[in-house]
Parts: sequence; C-alpha cells; structure tokens
Amino acid sequence: MNLESLLVCSDDRALRVLRNVLGELEIGVEHCADEVSATKSLAQRSFEAVIIDCQDERSFGLLKSVRSAQQNSKSVAIAIIDAGTNLQTAFKSGANFVVYKPISTEKAKSSFRAARALMKRERRRSVRLPVNIAAYFRFQNGEGEQASISGLSEGGFSARFSSSSNKSGLIGFSFALPDTTTVIEATGTIAWQNSRRHAGIQFATLADASHRSLKEWLRTQCGDKHDPPIRCSLMGLSFRGCFLRTPSPFPTQTRVELLLRVADCSVRTEGKVRVMDPELGMGIEFLAKTSEDRQRLREIIQQMTATPDAIAEVLVEPEGLDWEDAAADSSGGTSGSGKDGSKNDPLLELFRTGATISREQFVLELEKHQVAATSGSASKSQVNDVAIPQRREPRIAVSLPVEVEVWDEDQQEPVHQTTSMIDVSHHGARLDGIAFDLKAGEVVHLVSAGVEARFRVIWVGELGTPQEGQIGLESLKTESVPEE
Repeated sequence: MNLESLLVCSDDRALRVLRNVLGELEIGVEHCADEVSATKSLAQRSFEAVIIDCQDERSFGLLKSVRSAQQNSKSVAIAIIDAGTNLQTAFKSGANFVVYKPISTEKAKSSFRAARALMKRERRRSVRLPVNIAAYFRFQNGEGEQASISGLSEGGFSARFSSSSNKSGLIGFSFALPDTTTVIEATGTIAWQNSRRHAGIQFATLADASHRSLKEWLRTQCGDKHDPPIRCSLMGLSFRGCFLRTPSPFPTQTRVELLLRVADCSVRTEGKVRVMDPELGMGIEFLAKTSEDRQRLREIIQQMTATPDAIAEVLVEPEGLDWEDAAADSSGGTSGSGKDGSKNDPLLELFRTGATISREQFVLELEKHQVAATSGSASKSQVNDVAIPQRREPRIAVSLPVEVEVWDEDQQEPVHQTTSMIDVSHHGARLDGIAFDLKAGEVVHLVSAGVEARFRVIWVGELGTPQEGQIGLESLKTESVPEE
C-alpha cells in the first residue's frame, strides 16, 4: 500500500530536494505548480499528505481549504515556510508539520520520517481488513453464539450472526488471530446492525497486550513496513510530562506510545503531544491509563531524578492524531493540557503557554525542568543544535554463541545465523557479526544454551562505524534473557 502525497510548489530547487527525499522514503508525489491545479486535484482524490510551499496568502488559503474539504480533511499537512514566517501562522492555518526554507536534505528527511510514520498510522487506523474469522459471542442475557467476523480494524469489526434478533448492551467475545497463537478476548458495543443479521461492533475494553498484537497483525496483513520509533533525549521532565529533544517531532494532538529507559530500568506509557517546535522537539503530557502504570512511571522518574548523571533515553511511536482537538488548535483553541490540571504542574503549564513566547524564552524556562546533567545546558546557542546522545546502559561483558532467527517475508520461512553475544543486561543484549539487514523495531528470536527468547531491535550499527555488524536488543520477555 503506497503512500501518496500532493506537492504544491513552483520553486525548482525546493522541488528537486523534496522529490528526492520523498522518493527515498517511498512516498509517491503528484506535483502541482499552482493553487488552481492543486484545488482540482484535492477535489478529485485523497492523499495521505498534502505539502504546500506557503509563499503568500493564497498558499495559506489553500492550506486552510485542505482542512475544510471532506476529501482530504484528515490528510497530514506539511507547510514549507521562510524563516521569517511566524510558525504559529502555519499551525493555525492547519499545518501538522513545518519545514523551513532553504530546504536541506537532512532536515527534510527528519521531518518527513516523522510525517511518514504518522501517515502510515493514520491509514492503518482507518482500514477495515476483509477477513473470515470464527468468533464466540456472549450476550448480557447469558446466551452465547458462534458467528463470523468479516471485517476487522483496530477500532472494531463487522460480524454476521445466525440469529435475527437485535443485539444490544455490552457484548463479550473471543477470537484467534489467523496464523498466530494470539487469542483476543474483549468486550464491545453495537455501532450498527441491519435486517441481514450483519452488525458493526466497536471495542469497549481491549487489553493493552491484545491491542498491540492486533495492531501488529493488521500491519503485517496490510504489507506496511514498520517505521522504527523516534529516538529522543530528555530536555525537561516532571511527573506529568516531558519535553523531548528530537529533529523529528510529531505534531500537537498526536497520541504517542513512549518507552522511557535509564540504566537497567524501562517503562512503557502513553502520552499526547501538547507543544511542538520543528527545530527543537516536542512536549508530551503523560496519559498513563491505570494506577499501576502511573506508579511504574513515577518510579522511573524518581530514578532519573536520583541519578542525574545517567543518560535517559525515550523512544516514541505515533498512535494517531486526535483530529477534533487538532482542529480546535488551528482555530485558535488551547491545548487540552490546560483543562485537566496543568496549573498544578509547571512543565505542563509551560507547554500550554509555549506558543505565546519566543523560542529563546521557552528554552530558558525549560532549563528549570532539566534532570540529566549530561544533557547539557539548553542555552540559547543550542536551540538549533539538536544532538541526541546514545544510550549507555551498564552491561555484563560475555562471549556466548547464539543462534538468531529472523522471518524472511519473501520466502515465508525463518532464516538462521549463528553469531555471538558480546554483552548482556537484565533487559537486553548486544550481538556482533550480524549479516541480516535488520531495522530498529523488528523482532528476532535468539537461542542460547537451549533457552529461547524474543527480542526487539533497538539500534543497528551504521556502516563504517565501530558498531558496524552489531545490533542492540531489548528483551520482550525479561526472564528469558541469558546471563552468566
């Protein structure tokens, strides 16, 4: 499933750079040199992204019209602007991302990597995949029924029942994802039903582990390659949120999944982007779902505060845009963080007011919320120098033979290689001599001394560096990590 973009640009140099970058990221391009032809294209078909060179008022008018038209109201919008253009003008006109002129290849790649990850996520959220899955349903009156699921998405599914009676109330159900050992057990509510015994069911409760399994299965079935998470460093931290330094920030109102790590501790949580600066990073409010999640998050934040010399690392993946909130932002509304207690958290209050102060003032205020001494002082001179430190997790040096198993998507069978583990910790490991073409985010199976475990690739050594041929792994089942 190819991503498609509409590029509205008459600047030859910018056009060449953008075509190269979008081509490298496997994003198709339909080019329009003016607003008139672009308006026709927008009326005729939908695009995952609309990229507009905002040179004058007409260009900003076109940007606003993207949001008001039904066909592309939920397309990811990217504005190309001059350095002198007010950043908030672009955001209030409906832009999700901003790229500054003159366009450099590296900065464009950073912005469009984040945009591509969000485009893929938005498409997967909206796709209902045709399936034929047997499921068992339990109704509130105590009766049960076997039925067939015919369409499946992350938000719910359609099913055909054998009985003609109307369904109502909370419905329990269970089904197995085809070609996996994963069984989904959840509850849902009826969204619609017709006289032919078909019904649409929305998920009401779905465990996090089941949700992740369903997302991954749908992604695989759709044929989308997995974009690795965005690697960030902490620039500010509180118990309610964090500011992440990254050249690839997500737009405001993006719901995200975060993995926070320091030393040997890590925790997953959810959040929402409340403020974004394309040159600096993004401010995220934590949205931990349960009291257990909040307690684990508090514990790792306390550890980060207690060990300021340890480099903390955060990996971020988009979960989708809250379009209604984004529309409120572009129409002059305020960020949702102000509605639920930002006054009690100075960092969230800074996110709420960030758009009203200069970047220099924002960075100076952000210094008050720094934790890691190794992050350095976020001084005025560092505003445009977004450097991301690498993780330094204490590990035990080992020399263990290990068999690596990776699934070959083309041949639909596992490929094996025997290599060596060179260090290990309670939460991960590092391998050397890898011949596979792996990417961050992919899952591999390791077998060592008869013990099998699953790991996620966190980083891959670049060609020409001392880490070439090495990969860093995070255990997906901590107790299975081999140790000496």
